[in-house]
Amino acid sequence: MSDTAIIVELPEVIKNLWAAQQALAEHYNDTGLKFTLDGRLVGDIAEAIALQHFNLLLPQSRTGGVDAITPTGKTVQVKATGNPKSGPAFTPGRGCADYLLFFAINFEANTASVIYNGPEAPVRALLPSQGWAGTKVIPLADMHRLAKNVAPSARIAYSPRSTVPII
Repeated sequence: MSDTAIIVELPEVIKNLWAAQQALAEHYNDTGLKFTLDGRLVGDIAEAIALQHFNLLLPQSRTGGVDAITPTGKTVQVKATGNPKSGPAFTPGRGCADYLLFFAINFEANTASVIYNGPEAPVRALLPSQGWAGTKVIPLADMHRLAKNVAPSARIAYSPRSTVPII
């Protein structure tokens, strides 16, 4: 992506959520259950981070595969992982976006790092072209490789703000 990594500090409420999850897992340690923070919750946290830290707008109505809109009307999909060894997960569907923002969330450090900020098409090119079901995870190494090839002009502008505009 660039020589300078974008790492944003998360709000205190997310740190508290992680602490509660850790306490829950410790309380039930003998069960082997992990109570991991993943799936929809991690995705929603990433969308909130993207809207607050990038020049994005929240669409009035939600569409599959589109989580935000740029000021010029381009579509954006936001993906995230809380697993430091995992890339973004995709499911088959009709929704494709112009851009993809992929975050790695480090709950222990209470930070989110931008792994990929650029066109979604090169990432989607790594998925099967048709006839697949379930969830496919793009390897993290592939995301880092693709990120290195994104020109600065092909990225969504990083511009933190305190409120999220809705179009």
